[in-house]
Amino acid sequence: MCYMEVAVKSSLCTLQRILLGVAAAGSFLALAGCGTDMLTYAQDSKRAGIGEYNDGNYADAVGSFRNAVRQDPRDAESEYWLGLSYEQTGNFHEAINAYKTALIEMPDPGSARFDQQLHDKAFDRLARVISRFDTANTEVDLLTSTASAEKDPTQYWLLGRIFRYRGDADTAMDDYHRSIQLDPQNFAVQKELGLYLTQLGQMQEASAVLRDAYRLNQYDDQVNDALRSVGMTPGPDLYSQDAPKTLPPATPDSDPGLSSPAAPASHTDGPDQYIPPPKD
Repeated sequence: MCYMEVAVKSSLCTLQRILLGVAAAGSFLALAGCGTDMLTYAQDSKRAGIGEYNDGNYADAVGSFRNAVRQDPRDAESEYWLGLSYEQTGNFHEAINAYKTALIEMPDPGSARFDQQLHDKAFDRLARVISRFDTANTEVDLLTSTASAEKDPTQYWLLGRIFRYRGDADTAMDDYHRSIQLDPQNFAVQKELGLYLTQLGQMQEASAVLRDAYRLNQYDDQVNDALRSVGMTPGPDLYSQDAPKTLPPATPDSDPGLSSPAAPASHTDGPDQYIPPPKD
């Protein structure tokens, strides 16, 4: 092969590599642009769904929120609103699945993007819907099996709330206690059980649980008020020498052991009006 042929072939190979590189870069930019478009479309669908929900057009809201999660499957907020919309249309099995997905897709607690308020509300709606509409106990049996097999304090906590809403105090307290045994540092469960016990009039046991809750967080007004209601004064006397370190003031839980239903998190990009879920 002559020198000229070698030079031509070398130039063609170089040009081919350049063209392939340009094509690859273009494909990457196209995919990136597509991803941005999908997220924008998901946000647009979520905003439309919030408007439809607030206007009482719940079937349309279901369609919009389904579009939103189809474009952005990790958007826990859209899943939560989808659950609310399903509740309003009477599709309670789908609502349960949406709330479960919302909880699964949320960032880990303690991370910058974790939304405690949204988590608490999704958790509470899930408990309420299961308590009322899982008449065959399919969900309850699954939760019980999972909690037992995995020694999962969160599943026991959820079961405790479900049975509390059902009015089954004995089973609720058993599940709350199992949750606390597995995770004694969970202030929210201690608080919820302590307030529940005061509602039941079981003041002696409530005193012990509320004291443990106070040792975990001395700043919670509801725990302090409940302690006073059972004849205990919040203060240093409630601490033991090996008491855990107190936490900074915490934001109120969506359901601290009382009966008021939870509402969706606030949305700065959506309508201010909010139509609540069905009364429990």
